[in-house]
Amino acid sequence: MNRSHSWARAIPAALLSLGTLPALAVAAPMMPAPSVSIVSPAAGATVTGADIPVTLATKNFNVGCAGSGKTATSPAQGHIHAMLDGMDMEHMTNMYCSDRFTISGQGLKPGKHTLSVVLATDAHVMDSLPTMVSFDYEPAQQPAPLPAPLTGAPAISIISPTNGATVGKKFNVEIAVTNFDLSCDLEGKPDVAGYGHVHIFATQSRETTQKPAAPLAAMMKTPAGTEMGKTLMHDTGMSMNEMQMMMTTAMPGMLGMPCTKTIPVDLSQWHDGQAKILIMLANNDHMPTPNVAPAAITVHLK
Repeated sequence: MNRSHSWARAIPAALLSLGTLPALAVAAPMMPAPSVSIVSPAAGATVTGADIPVTLATKNFNVGCAGSGKTATSPAQGHIHAMLDGMDMEHMTNMYCSDRFTISGQGLKPGKHTLSVVLATDAHVMDSLPTMVSFDYEPAQQPAPLPAPLTGAPAISIISPTNGATVGKKFNVEIAVTNFDLSCDLEGKPDVAGYGHVHIFATQSRETTQKPAAPLAAMMKTPAGTEMGKTLMHDTGMSMNEMQMMMTTAMPGMLGMPCTKTIPVDLSQWHDGQAKILIMLANNDHMPTPNVAPAAITVHLK
C-alpha cells in the first residue's frame, strides 16, 4: 500500500481563483456513523474481465451527486471516492454517484492490486473510515495499454453558456479542448502527456461558502477515535499528520471529474442568482495540467 503523502494535492492551486476557501469546521460526531464495505471484488478474488466491476454496501449514508460541491448539506450524504493501489487523489479512479460502478483496466498490469474506497460528503470531505481489498487482476484479454504521449500546448475554453448568460438550473456546458485527449479510463493511472480529464467547479454565496463539516476529524479527538486512528495508521502506513490531512481535506464547489466536451450541470439544489463556473484540465493524477489556464464564466441561475 502506498503511503498517502499527496492528500494535500487534493485542492489544486487553480481553486484559488474561486476565492478564499472556508476553514474546515469540526463537527460533532454523527451517530450512527456512515460506513462502507466492499462486496465485490472479494478479498483474494481473481478478476478476469478487462474492467473491474465494483459493488459496495453502505450504511447511514445517502449516495448520490445531486448536491456535489455544496457545503450547505447534510454530512450524511455524498458520493464515493475510489482509488487503486494508493489512498490519495493521485490514484483516484473517479468520484461515483452509486454503490455500483466499473473501473477501467486500461493501463493496468496483471497481478495483485488493492482497491480502496471511502465515503465523501458533498464537499468531498472524508465521511467514513476507508475500506480496502486486495484482488488478483488476470484479464482473459489484455486491455488497451497506456497511450503514447501527445505533443503541443494544451488549452481549454468554454463555448457555452457565454459569460454573463442567464441559464436554468439544469444546463450543459460546452467546452473546446486542444492538444489534449479526455479519458475517464485513465483517471488514477500514470500520467501521459496530453491525456487527462477536466475538473468542473461551481461556486455561489451560501452554497459553497459555509464551513465543510469534518466529522471524522472530530471523532479522532475522542478516546475511541484515538484508538481508531492508531489502527488506521498501522493498516495504511500513514502518519498522524497525513491522517488528519486526509480527514479534513475538502473541495468546495467541485461538481465532477468528467471527460466529455458536453458537461451536464445540475444546480437544482442551488438558489437563484449569480454563480461562477470554472473548468480546468487535469492530468491522470488529478493535478492541474501545467501551464494551462482554467476557463471560467459567471452565469445567473434562474
